[in-house]
Amino acid sequence: MSVLKLAFTVSIALLLSGAAFAQSAPQQQSDPLSPLCVPGAKLEALSEGAWYPVTVLDQLRDGRCFIHYDSYGSDDDEAVTSKLIRARR
Repeated sequence: MSVLKLAFTVSIALLLSGAAFAQSAPQQQSDPLSPLCVPGAKLEALSEGAWYPVTVLDQLRDGRCFIHYDSYGSDDDEAVTSKLIRARR
């Protein structure tokens, strides 16, 4: 086999393996938009097995809710899925 044919064959194999990898990569699921996740809303968030009062700061493009834990510093602010928030009780 000539060097040119070998290089062409290797190039095609690499392209095909890259395409297969891209197709098999897991798709990141976005969280459905939560009607509770409205900036300024006073909610509760589940963290480490307990519900804490939080204030919604923003809803992210991927559907997660960016929250601030009331009575805690901004270092604890985080993005959570809609499954981890509820109306205050």
